[in-house]
Order: sequence, then structure tokens, then C-alpha cells
Amino acid sequence: MTCYAHTANGPDGKPLPETSGYWQLLSVHLRNVADLAKRFAEPLLLDKEAELAGLLHDLGKYAERFQARLKDPSIHGINHWAAGTGYTAQTLKQFSAAFAVDGHHTGIPALEGAVGLRQTVERLKADQNRRELTGCTESLAELLGRFKADGLHLPALASRQIDYRFAEALRTRLLFSCLVDADFRDTENHFDPGAAILRDVPQLQPVRSLEILRRHLTRAKRRSMHSSSSSFISARRGNHPLGGGFEESDHPLPFHRGEALQEIINRIPRFKVVEQRLHRNTRAGETRCAAHHVRVGRDDFPFHAFIIGQPALNSS
Repeated sequence: MTCYAHTANGPDGKPLPETSGYWQLLSVHLRNVADLAKRFAEPLLLDKEAELAGLLHDLGKYAERFQARLKDPSIHGINHWAAGTGYTAQTLKQFSAAFAVDGHHTGIPALEGAVGLRQTVERLKADQNRRELTGCTESLAELLGRFKADGLHLPALASRQIDYRFAEALRTRLLFSCLVDADFRDTENHFDPGAAILRDVPQLQPVRSLEILRRHLTRAKRRSMHSSSSSFISARRGNHPLGGGFEESDHPLPFHRGEALQEIINRIPRFKVVEQRLHRNTRAGETRCAAHHVRVGRDDFPFHAFIIGQPALNSS
């Protein structure tokens, strides 16, 4: 069975038949997305996980009912990402990649809950529940068989122990961003090859960004010394700029003026979210950690940064 990822349109915008030869093969799409995601993730040292996510993100498109849907748009109720999610989480134990695959159309899911990652994995185990979830009859083994028959192979990855949940959440969101961007870019290139050259992508300048951020922090510290003995970051409920939600308490978290900067992660210039702040409380008896997402830079060079620092130990 020849499997496709996407149909195709002619110059007049009308759909072309399968016999036109312009439909995109599923194997080509999966390889393209895997290669792009891997390239995007290399500076983050997440390249193998991104490649894995790219190869498995559309595993469910190997189902016969999805292939029928490409020819008959009246067919609905197909979830083509759950199969890749389940295999990545349950069998490969690559949880960051599993969250990215599960969320590449709908946003990163929670771990628990009716539509959480754990529930998705559980529903895939029983035939009836799997059919209800995916809208297709194929087992995971059948889908993987078609995947391998297309000449696709997964990179070898060792399972990782998750020691620091906040860092893992941020790591997952960066991986998610790499996958979603790669999927969008390859799909766009298939339907509208000329669109990419019209996009103005600013160059990341890490050295200059770090210099500007340090000046920003120095000024913020001086203002804090004049106003009070500590600065406050108010926690609130909201959406993370890279997708998915987070839960927070509603009380302020005090920071020492001279808090040590543990990590700075430069984000994409001109990110549309103006400012978000979040914090995380670890288990009882452990030090609390927090992060501040801030917009810095001048009008001609705006960018965003995540600042992960150490809070006041006596904070309530």
C-alpha cells in the first residue's frame, strides 16, 4: 500500500488527483520533518530526540482509514498522532518526545487527566479503546510494520532519568517547538514552495543578547535596591508561549536582590508574548526554584529570555 502524508493542489488551487504524482509520500514527509527538527534541535543538544519525534509524529497516517480520508474529506474522527505518542512513551520511554508528538496539533498535554499523556497511553493498550481513540482499526504493530516497509528506521536512544521536573518541562517545550516548526515548514514547502523565502527570520546573536540581558539585570537590580529589599515575581495561571498550560499558586514568590543566575536561555527574537512569569515548588524539604520569562533589548533588537534563579530560602 502506498501511503501519503498530504494531497496536492494545482496552480489554480484546485485539488490534484493521486495519479498526478504530486501527492507527498508519507515516508518523505517523515524524513523531512525528522531532518529539519534534528537540525533545529542541534544547538539544544536535543537532536536525536527531535529526529525520533519527527519520524513518529504522523505514525497513525499509515492507517487505511487515514489514507481513505485523503481521497474522501467526508471521513472524520481520526487521531493520527496517538500511535506515535504511545510507542514513544510506553515502549521507548522517551517522554519529552512523546509529549511533543502528542501535542504537535493540539498543544502539549498534561501528564494526567482525561486527555493527558498517561490516559492516551492506557487507551492504546486495549483494542476497543484504541479504535475509539484513533478512529482506525490497525494495531501499533501493523503501523510500525508499514513504517519499516517504507525504509524508515528510528535512532537509538537510551532512556533518561528525570530528576528535575521543571528543567524537563522546559526541555520538552523546546523539543516541541523544534518538531512543530519542522512539521509546519515541510507542509508549507509542499503546498506553497515559495512561501519560505518571503519569511524574514532574524539572526540569533547570543553574544550580543547576553550583553544586553546583563545590562538589563543590572538596571533591574539597582531599581530593586531603591524600592525594597527583595523583588517579587507574582505567580499566575496561564499558557506557556511554546504550548501547553501550567498550574501555579496565587501568592508572590520573593527573590533576593543578589540571586545567583543559574541559567540563561536565549529565545527567539520578537517573540509575541510580552511577558510571562512562572514558578515551581518542589517536594517538601527541597529548595524551591523559579524562572522568569522576560522581554529585553532595544526596539531594533528585541528578544526574550528565560532566567532560572534561586529564590529566597525563607519564602513562604
